[in-house]
Amino acid sequence: MAKRADLDSQALAGEGVWAAPAAHLSKGIEALGLSISAEAQVNMLAYLALLAKWSKTYNLTAVTDPMAMVDRHLIDSLSIMPWVPRGFIVDAGTGAGLPGLVLALAGAGERWALVDSNGKKIRFLRQVCRSLALTSVEPIQGRLETVSFDACPEAIVARALAPLERLVEWAKPWLDQGTVLMAMKADLQESEILGVSPSYNVSIKRLNTTDPTVTRCLALVGHAEALVRLDNES
Repeated sequence: MAKRADLDSQALAGEGVWAAPAAHLSKGIEALGLSISAEAQVNMLAYLALLAKWSKTYNLTAVTDPMAMVDRHLIDSLSIMPWVPRGFIVDAGTGAGLPGLVLALAGAGERWALVDSNGKKIRFLRQVCRSLALTSVEPIQGRLETVSFDACPEAIVARALAPLERLVEWAKPWLDQGTVLMAMKADLQESEILGVSPSYNVSIKRLNTTDPTVTRCLALVGHAEALVRLDNES
């Protein structure tokens, strides 16, 4: 359970400035066709409150309006939840914890490594993990192409981190062991898909959004058997 003394009491109660965002989050989750517990939703709002607080000093995100944070940080991250497998998941270039921390709070996966080279963002994520008592999430300072893990991840997620070809190159050691790369993209060009090595299959999933003017997709990359396994689980 969260250490409430460390957290915004209005965010925890869904009151004050957080009342409308709490209702908006609930409606957004319903629109995505997801089922997420009330406690998890409370913890997501507490995470946003911590993010807004830290951003006043450390500039972790340019989006600090609570309603916009729900859309841009929470709902967008949750849109890939139907494809996230169980087991060990890596979030590459997590930044302030997007999408990995949000998905972990929602109950996706079983164990998460949140990887980023920015020290202040990793320090923030460690504080979030302490405040929300997240024992299944490990923030790691480093880059995907240089870090090592104690197990091969089921999936590596990345949100607007790099072109698809480069992500595949960085993730290759794990892709060749059966990991699936899950790359969130706003504007995925055919040329970007064609740049991926023919050794791997690419499957494109259209993501639901709460903003009809926004187009988002998820590129799943891996060996054929790995993508089949992921489809069977989702």
